[in-house]
Amino acid sequence: MMFLIISITTKAQDNNLTNLEKNQGWTLLFDGVSTDAWRGAFLKTFPAKGWQIKDGLLIVEPFGGAESTNGGDIITKKLYDDFELSVDFKLTEGANSGLKYFVDPNQPIPTNPRSAFGLEYQILDDAMHPDAKLGTNGNRKLGSLYDLIPAPVNKPAKSIGEWNTAKIISKGTHVEHWLNGVKLIEYERGDDAFRTLVALSKYKDIPNFGLITRGSILLQDHGNRVFYKNIKIRELNPKSIGTNPGVVSYTYRNDFAKDVPATLNHIKSLGINTVEFSNLFGKTAQELRDLLDERGMVCTSYGVSYGDLMNKTIEVGNNARTLGASYVRVAWIPHGDKGFTIEDAKKTVEDFNKAGKILKEEFGLTFCYHNHGYEFAKYGDGTYYDYLMANTNPEYVSFELDLLWAFHPGANPTELLRKYGSRYRLMHAKDLKKGVVGDFSGGTPVNNDVALGTGQINIPEVIKAAKSSGIQYYFIEDESDNVKTQVPISLALLKGLLQK
Repeated sequence: MMFLIISITTKAQDNNLTNLEKNQGWTLLFDGVSTDAWRGAFLKTFPAKGWQIKDGLLIVEPFGGAESTNGGDIITKKLYDDFELSVDFKLTEGANSGLKYFVDPNQPIPTNPRSAFGLEYQILDDAMHPDAKLGTNGNRKLGSLYDLIPAPVNKPAKSIGEWNTAKIISKGTHVEHWLNGVKLIEYERGDDAFRTLVALSKYKDIPNFGLITRGSILLQDHGNRVFYKNIKIRELNPKSIGTNPGVVSYTYRNDFAKDVPATLNHIKSLGINTVEFSNLFGKTAQELRDLLDERGMVCTSYGVSYGDLMNKTIEVGNNARTLGASYVRVAWIPHGDKGFTIEDAKKTVEDFNKAGKILKEEFGLTFCYHNHGYEFAKYGDGTYYDYLMANTNPEYVSFELDLLWAFHPGANPTELLRKYGSRYRLMHAKDLKKGVVGDFSGGTPVNNDVALGTGQINIPEVIKAAKSSGIQYYFIEDESDNVKTQVPISLALLKGLLQK
């Protein structure tokens, strides 16, 4: 009897949403029974053959491995732009399928059977299917952006016959592929690198391939038996966690040091669900994650010291993964009393490239450097900041723009966003008190932090430029003693600008 109860409880978890997921905006695309959310890619209804629903699973039926010659692909009736998609899949030996997105539901019906065009998260038995040996550098293997960007060789794929979880995140032009909790690849739709890859691929003759603003999600019929379940999606619109302003834990450092749960409750009461943590405040990463989960909150970025980044890289990666973060951030580069030097910059480039590579390839994390003022001192025809941008590897090193610590040493945050927009992933939104004169020290009294829009920085202009950059998360940081009154003001302004 106990076995029976356990079996029923476990099965009931499939194709259902938890209360937390519902609060976070997730919806099911497959409930284990109905195909109401889907239709054939080139049909007005769901295919009459080729797909089977059994025991809560959506199954592609085998048909000799031929592409779209049996039931054909299925696509969502609803179109999506910014979204997070999660799909559990199980391959049989030698199987091929795919998750496609930004699929145009009105594309012409092909003369000969083929899959509908769209960007594709490849689903494949790399060991047995011949397609794994085609393409370039493995860009037709499991988890790859099919025929464009290869997934890492050491991806955490499970054995054939076991369940895997694929995740696709699309926000603005930025897209990420994840497998079993590890980020495999990320890219920018439409940038020069993307267009170059398309020009060298099988899609080269398709006008504006992958560039439509909204499209369907697709499950591919490639004539092999593949199982799907727990197909769910959440739209990342301005009211969602991803684009709602977050907060840096340092803003509430004194409160966190006294009572972590109560501080999270206060932040939640402000309507903030996203926190960038740079301190665990006496908790383990798992304990902190549990507190966040209980409140429907998320940690998207984890800040660490330069020393921990280099000397405890694996521990940092594990903690970030446990917290649920996508980013690891460092906000200070050690240097001498005489200021930041080219020797400091060269060592930093080497270290950041090394640690960023490990975090990406072993943990699926993106490393970001947060500016702090001293990097904007003149070097050559530019600044040390320009040197860091030019010499760090964009594949492994991204940036978090701190507005105050760009403006304080004399840089213009708007111009930085226009110049280096694709390198930025995160922002610290903060303003500098009127009348304060900056320098390259990287320091200023904490009460020079003022509410957004009340200081020297043109916040509306900055946010307008940021919307065209690669920034994924905006965090309010306020180091002052006036957090209680200033954060609500900053939050209202930033939220309004982001939702315009």
